Formats: sequence, structure tokens, C-alpha cells
Amino acid sequence: MANKIKNKNEWAVVTGASKGLGYCYCEELLKLGYNIIAVARDTTSLNILHEKYPNQDIKMLNYDLSDSNNCYQLFDDVKSENITLLINNAGYGVWGYFSASNLEQEMNIIDLNIKALHILTKLFVQHFIDQNNGRILNIGSLAAFTPAPVFASYYASKAYVWSLGVAINTELKKTKSSVRVITLCPGPLKTDFWNRSSNQKDAKYHSTIKVMKTTTYARKSLKRGLKTKRKNYIITGRVNKLVKILTKFAPQSCVLSSVYNYQKKRK
Repeated sequence: MANKIKNKNEWAVVTGASKGLGYCYCEELLKLGYNIIAVARDTTSLNILHEKYPNQDIKMLNYDLSDSNNCYQLFDDVKSENITLLINNAGYGVWGYFSASNLEQEMNIIDLNIKALHILTKLFVQHFIDQNNGRILNIGSLAAFTPAPVFASYYASKAYVWSLGVAINTELKKTKSSVRVITLCPGPLKTDFWNRSSNQKDAKYHSTIKVMKTTTYARKSLKRGLKTKRKNYIITGRVNKLVKILTKFAPQSCVLSSVYNYQKKRK
């Protein structure tokens, strides 16, 4: 685990904080000594953290960040605090053939996975540069590295997250800034993500590769994300790193066929 922070008055903002990976990040940050601002459409599930970490401040903000106005309002609500970390975790996908998937849901994906992340990254990068201190961890995915038939819009949104983050972080390094924007790229995790993405209450989870526990991924990726100075993005786990290599060097037709067959079975 990363070393505990020295300044007990530091705050971290986590979006998509109510469950899954976002919830795990909140708990790991509390273990490190951060105070947290947890953002989600419904944050009631985070009440248990008040009991487990009574010596730290936990603020909960109920916002639907797919509404751009709420992104600006969130920043205005928190900018007076000593925020040194933002984790852009909110997001979901819509599974299914593009010709049949719901267009309104796909527009909502763009609003949440892309527009909200873009707005918050912009506002906090500017804020962190002004205070000469701060770091953003954007939650990308292994999905960023290949198109995905039958899950097209989600994979495309994560490609945007990865490309944007790498470009911004390169700018920051080239201009000698201490601020960093690191993109974390998890592989499959056992969370509620698949239920929401497939529009099924009890969707079956399928994976052809070993799946890392969400708590384990949160702990390991947070440690590396807070520590790295040179890397633009981080892939955690040997299997995930192997998948990334295969998507890079295998013929694209083979990769697309493999992804298609994999996604087609996820129902």
C-alpha cells in the first residue's frame, strides 16, 4: 500500500462512488488518510464508511453527472476545499448490436463517459495548475485498445478517455508541471457494471481470462496511480498486460473476431 498522506487536510473527489470500483477507491483513500468527497446519483450506500472511518471527513454529493450542468456545479461546490486528487470513475456501457441498441442510452454514455470526464478533467487540471499541486486518475479500460463489435459505444468511449489522458499528461510533463493526469486501464472486474450495461438485473458474468477482485485492483492501481511520475497510463496485472500486447501485435481481423465472439456470448 502507498504511504499515508502527510497532510491530514487533503481531500479526494471520487465520481461513481456508490458501488463497485468507485466504492473501493473511496475506502482505499480513507485508509491512506484522505478525506473524501463521494459523488454519485445515490450515495446512501456510503453511509457505512462513516462508521468505519469516524476520524475522517466524508462528504456525499448526489449528482447525475451525465447532465453537464451538474459537472460545473460539482466543481463549484468543492473547489474551496484542499483537493489534491480527482478520480473520474463514473461510467457505464450499453451492450448489443449497434443496429439494435438504444440510441438514447448511447447518448447518455457519451454524456457521462466522455463529456462529464472531459469537463471535470479540464476544470481540475486548471485548478491544480493554479495551486501547483494535484493529480487526476481517469478510469479507462483495456477496452481502450481495440474496437468491440457488440459493445461498440462503450469501447469507443474508453478509447477517448485513454487518448485524452495520454495527451494531457504529455503536455503537463513537457511544460514541467507537477500536475499529472494518469489513465488507469482495468480489465474485467466483478462489479454491477455488467448488469447495468446489459439491461439485465441478474446478468451472468462471463470471462475467458482470470478476473482480478475489485478490491485488489483498487488497492494496486491506486498505489501505482498516486506514485508514478513518468507513465501516462497504467495496466495492472500480468494477464491484462498480456492482453494489451496481443491486441497490439495480433492482426486486427483476428482481434476483432475474438472480441466479437467474446461479446456475443455475454447474455
